[in-house]
Parts: sequence; structure tokens; C-alpha cells
Amino acid sequence: MSINQLPNTIPIFPLNGALLLPIGNLPLNIFEPRYISMVDYAMKNEKMIGMIQENSKSRKTNGLYTIGCLGKITQYNETEDGRYLINLKGIIRFNFEKEEKTSEKFRKLKVNFQKFEGDLINNFENSFNKEKFLEEVKIYLTKNKIEFDWNIIKKVDQTILITTLASICPFSIAEKQMLLECSDSDEIPKKMLSLFKMSDGSTISGSPN
Repeated sequence: MSINQLPNTIPIFPLNGALLLPIGNLPLNIFEPRYISMVDYAMKNEKMIGMIQENSKSRKTNGLYTIGCLGKITQYNETEDGRYLINLKGIIRFNFEKEEKTSEKFRKLKVNFQKFEGDLINNFENSFNKEKFLEEVKIYLTKNKIEFDWNIIKKVDQTILITTLASICPFSIAEKQMLLECSDSDEIPKKMLSLFKMSDGSTISGSPN
């Protein structure tokens, strides 16, 4: 896939604490009517949704951060009570260009992928020393009283390890945005290590989603 094959205008799901990275997965429980409509729209089109965090201080971007991540719906289930259970597979990060006027219940953005074209070919397989990284992961998870199966963590490949931990670790909104905005994807594991080392164990454990 090339950036020329991607839509320039995308529906967005503003959701703080939900971090989607390229190649990563993000399961979502969709129940608000406007986001039910968003998923319906996506399924009828490219099956793509942009995940982005809210930034109330930014008037220029109508309360959004300037960088998010485009994801493709790879799993879709409708529950008996009308909710959608979906999985988004991260494709590429994007820059906010402008918000489009729309008659839809959900928001749409015109976005630019140019700065993050490398996301389409990069992974984390050779970007860090897994052994040293896992040493800090174990300390961080134990310190924050986060339950984990160490045998599984040791066996997963480095891409799954990074994208999953970045999503489920209870980093702050600003910290997750910092990871998302790394210009070079190789910097993401390094930033995560810094966050692990800075943690004092006072974060409430659990998934941010």
C-alpha cells in the first residue's frame, strides 16, 4: 500500500487514552449513536477510521491534537443490544490539515500522510535490544501492579510487544501523544523506556480503554 491509495478525508474517533500505532491493534466497543454511524460509514467505504486524542487547549484544530493514526477495521461484530465490537489495525500516522464540514453525526478530517510514509514499511524488529527492554518492562509492570503473563511477553515478536504495551500501559494522555508523535518509529521504544524508568508506581493499574 502507498499513501496515494489512502483516503485524504477520513472519519475520526476522538478518544483520549486510546493509542493506535502503525501495525498495532486496537479493540473498540462502539455504542454511542454517532460512532455507530461512523462505523456504518466506514464499512460502506474504505473501512478506515482515524484515531486521535482531544486537546482542549487547541483552538486551531477544534480541540484535537495535530497527529493521529489511521486504522482499518479488520474485525467487526454486532451485539444483540446494538453495539459494535471492532478491531482497528494501525496503518499510518497522519497530520491534521483541516476539519471538513459534514452532515454526518461524526467528524471528518482532511489529513496528510506525507511525513509518516515510512510507517507503511517500518516495524520494530530491529529497533531496540529486546532483552534490556524486557528488564525495564518487568520492573514497570510489577511496580504498577499490572498483572501479566511473563511467558507470553517473552515470546511475542518485537512489533507486537511495542504496539501492545504502548496501548495498554497506563501512560497519561500527553505521554501517549508523545509516543505517537515520534518522527522516527525507532524512537518509540526509546521513549517508552524513559517512561518506564520515570514511573514511581503511583499509576492506577488497568487498561485505559
